[in-house]
Amino acid sequence: MKRGDPAPRILRDLGEFGFIERVRRRFGGPVRPGEIGIGDDGAVLPSPRGKVVLSTDLLVEGTHFDLRYFRPEELGWRALSANLSDLAAMGASPVCYLVALAAPPGAPLRFLEGVFRGMARAARPSGIRLMGGDTCRGEKVVLSLTVMGKVSAGKAATRDGARPGDLLFVTGEPGWSRLGLRLLSGGRPRNPSGWRREAMRRHLTPVARWKEGAAAAKCGAVSAMIDLSDGLLQDLSHLLAPGRMGAVLDEKAFRLSARFRKAAAELKEDPLAAFLAGGEDYELLMAVRPHRYHAFRNAARTFPAGAFPIGVVTRRGGVRVRRADGSWMTGAGLPRGFSHFTRRRD
Repeated sequence: MKRGDPAPRILRDLGEFGFIERVRRRFGGPVRPGEIGIGDDGAVLPSPRGKVVLSTDLLVEGTHFDLRYFRPEELGWRALSANLSDLAAMGASPVCYLVALAAPPGAPLRFLEGVFRGMARAARPSGIRLMGGDTCRGEKVVLSLTVMGKVSAGKAATRDGARPGDLLFVTGEPGWSRLGLRLLSGGRPRNPSGWRREAMRRHLTPVARWKEGAAAAKCGAVSAMIDLSDGLLQDLSHLLAPGRMGAVLDEKAFRLSARFRKAAAELKEDPLAAFLAGGEDYELLMAVRPHRYHAFRNAARTFPAGAFPIGVVTRRGGVRVRRADGSWMTGAGLPRGFSHFTRRRD
């Protein structure tokens, strides 16, 4: 806040990340050598065999999901995938998870078992195991998951290592989840095919990039990494903030397929805005040291989702996007991502 501005009195004045920083300063415990505390995708603690990574995430009916079009198995899948994505961003291999569930007393048992069945299906590829949790009565369905992973000593990835000159890479195809949300908001299609099926899949049952995250952290070329939960631009800001850096992004390098553009056109969405600010894709954004690019390229060949360059970190602050026609998007002209307690996505 600027000097002379009134002190924040309500949560909206601070926003999500301002509130987290306030809690960290006032109530955060001391961070000992070898640990990572509040402010990253997960907490890191030393253990006799490497390091343990812990992360928790909350999904609330009406805020994170809508039961008018989410099936219970899809809700469970997405809940665990969102948490696995945090482990992926730290380069951690999944170990186990805990589930805290609140639900109305009249919730059908078949629905609740479907949620856990969806989590079990999402857990199967990584081998992560359900090891406990809690249940209570609630007016809405609320899921709070805590996940634990492990990394070799010194191999945990963080958000704060990016430097000017680092190359920016992203996995997969960000933006599809936003298109899926737009499609589903008009009612769930019956027997979807083509781009409709892809958009729905990417929103309802996203795949956490835990294989990519672990390989990226091990290759020694990635200086910073974060998962895309709030939108590429919003999450990029967390990689740039520590050093007050900026970035130049190039639209010509973005992975905007013909099918993606067709979906955006039919949904009356700007494909570039969906790519930059969509959120909830759970892809990984990475800063790569240029002198270690070959090591990263070799690791990226093993990524199931692939990885492609989108720009470079700059010493000059602010994010600038070079459009395909040569024009620039900057400042207020950039699409906004998602932030709790303030405005919704544009």
